[in-house]
Amino acid sequence: MYLRVLKFPKLILGVLGVLAALAVFFGARFSFDASSDTLVVKGDPDLAAYDRVAETFGGDDFLLLTFSPAEGRALDPENLATVQELQDRLEDVEGVGSVFSILDVPLLRSPPVPLAELARGFVTLRSDNADLELARAELRDSPVFSRLLITPDGETTAMRVDLALVVPAPGEDRAGYLQRRDRLIAEVRAVRDGFSDRGVLYIGGVPMIAADMIAFVKADLAVFGGAVLALMMLGLFAFFRSLRWVVLPIATSALTIAFTIGVLGLVQWPATVISSNFIALLSIITISLTIHLIVRYRELAYRDTDRDLDTAALVGQTMVSKTAPCLYTTLTTMAAFGSLTAAQIVPVEDFGWMMCIGIAIGFVVSFSFFPAVLMVLPPLSSTQLQMRELSINRVFSHMARWHGTWVIVLSAGWLVAVVLGLTLLSLDNRFIDYFKKDTDINQGMRFVDAELGGTLPFDVVLKFPPYEQFSEPDDFFGEEEEAYPQRYWFTRDKLDKVEAIHRYLGTRSEVGKVLSLTSLEDLAREFTDGEPLSNLEVVAVLDVLPEHLREEFIRPYASPETGEVRLTARVIESGPHFDRRALTAAIREYAQAEVGFAPDAVEITGMMVLFDSMLQQLFTSQVDTLAYVLLATFSMFVILLRSVLFAILGLIPNIIAAASVLALMGYAGIPLDLMTITIAAISIGIGVDDAIHYLHRFRDEYRKDRQARLAVAWSHATIGRAMYFTSITIIMGFSVLVFSNFVPTMLFGVLTAVAMSLAMVANLTLLPALLVAVLGERRRKVSDFTA
Repeated sequence: MYLRVLKFPKLILGVLGVLAALAVFFGARFSFDASSDTLVVKGDPDLAAYDRVAETFGGDDFLLLTFSPAEGRALDPENLATVQELQDRLEDVEGVGSVFSILDVPLLRSPPVPLAELARGFVTLRSDNADLELARAELRDSPVFSRLLITPDGETTAMRVDLALVVPAPGEDRAGYLQRRDRLIAEVRAVRDGFSDRGVLYIGGVPMIAADMIAFVKADLAVFGGAVLALMMLGLFAFFRSLRWVVLPIATSALTIAFTIGVLGLVQWPATVISSNFIALLSIITISLTIHLIVRYRELAYRDTDRDLDTAALVGQTMVSKTAPCLYTTLTTMAAFGSLTAAQIVPVEDFGWMMCIGIAIGFVVSFSFFPAVLMVLPPLSSTQLQMRELSINRVFSHMARWHGTWVIVLSAGWLVAVVLGLTLLSLDNRFIDYFKKDTDINQGMRFVDAELGGTLPFDVVLKFPPYEQFSEPDDFFGEEEEAYPQRYWFTRDKLDKVEAIHRYLGTRSEVGKVLSLTSLEDLAREFTDGEPLSNLEVVAVLDVLPEHLREEFIRPYASPETGEVRLTARVIESGPHFDRRALTAAIREYAQAEVGFAPDAVEITGMMVLFDSMLQQLFTSQVDTLAYVLLATFSMFVILLRSVLFAILGLIPNIIAAASVLALMGYAGIPLDLMTITIAAISIGIGVDDAIHYLHRFRDEYRKDRQARLAVAWSHATIGRAMYFTSITIIMGFSVLVFSNFVPTMLFGVLTAVAMSLAMVANLTLLPALLVAVLGERRRKVSDFTA
């Protein structure tokens, strides 16, 4: 059936052309999504807690904009005017809900204002009677605003930009929302850039981290996509010395990518930070597949010295002889990427599904477009088909055939070192390490870490009986209607427990700025000579506090209606590495053992917790599914080769190669992150492709005279050539990513290239050495090693 279809190459090309046009049309809907909700685990109870806390107290959807004036001090009149102008410009940006700056802070001692007079108004830096010298001292020492809106040295101010654009509008699709959000971030950045001549300004915050992650990925696709393509074209020309064998693989790859993007655009399936790599991977995998077809076609054509075969017969033989190994390599690669769909993490699952769809499309395109083009092209001359055995393959062949014992012994020693390296692996990675040190976002995060109390937020929520269970004293303050009756819920015993947790967080070196009711009480204690406020004083302060200040300073930290108090803190990502899970466990233990909270009365959440949960889940899922990948790969070997022995031998070198990369990460202190954690499954899935092709050819050669060393020699001279070309193509493609500004992409590219290098060497040395060792020199029948 397949050969009959190949007799109509022009029809095949016409159908593919129509499908390509449709793919381009639907591909226009394809988009990228860098929302923070793509970095969490589906169904994660921590995510449910995070959403509930955000709904009660407010979430992390804000940006922090810092301003270090070029001249003078932060609170000099001309610099305050710049802050005012900057704030006004930001408030005019569509999608910005509000902006809170140093200009909005109530000044209690500049000049001194009795607490009882707060209800009638208060002084701010906008006030004519504000004393700037007193304000500078007050704000630098403020338990609330120091390291929040002003640095301890008073040289830099910051403003919090709350984003109103946090969820899609009613009736708005995801793509429209993402476009509006990206436009909002871009406009905020443009406002910042407009003031760059007046000082140094940085932008931080979780939304900015997510936006810059995808911005770097997009830039990589634009910049490195062309570089990868150029390198592959040079490599293909160096391999085959013919433009035909350059254009045809590139065209096959381009068509595969176009079809895949078209499908994703049709179903409006956006790419995330992780899944954005599918384009590079698909390109490399498809080109590798076509290289095997090219090498086989050239081999058959070169052997046909009498030119007995016409083009159609030659193409038919090529495709039929490579259908089985190429199909099974496709299935094993799909199985590897399919394991990612069990991760329960949106971008990782998307990555797995996208690659499975793309690889399947790549196989179909390669076995339709490639032969159809060959059928309409003129045949090559004999001089264009000359084939020489590669020198490096001769070296590998000699080592495997005549020094196989040493190869096996050295591999065993290598394996011991690999196992030791695996024990050094960690998940201790940080957002700040995702960006190179010379990038704007890295510099901004480091500045915020050092001067403004940390980057990545987390919350500690303490649970008390809710307000409804309390009744305020009758006529305690007279007969008038209570403006804020919930103030009676704020009792001394609650504040003491909150203070204990607050002070403990302050002792942790990993934790930067901590804000809670304790911060506000510390502010009020300036009027009580440092003494804790009594129940009566607490009620009195809350009574005179204006409503808009209660919304700003009470609501984010206390919810009497639900009986919850929140302490919000940020971790110092640029400091020494620390174990996030150990930190949360220590906080929970202190709250229970030292302060007396019940286990269910303490909840720790926030982006720090979600990020750690995502990494832990991803690691667990990859460990669990690695067995599935190995089982699926083993099954493919057995079905294709009908040999349990060959299946086991084929897996050994590729497992060692994949494990070696992880061990290298352990020795180098490179933590597993959201991209490198998938390397093991991907490396095995791609690496075994060479093993499948090699064993398929070795079996055919061994059947001729049942001499293992001779079969190895012929296999290296033929399929070994394709293995070398495909491996070098993959290595070159991934090596370009070393220049990426997004560190996970850089590490993913470099480590995958290393994995493919090791897999190539292992499959051309250890695998044949094992075959020679097991089969020996006896002329065994195929049935001797066939299941």
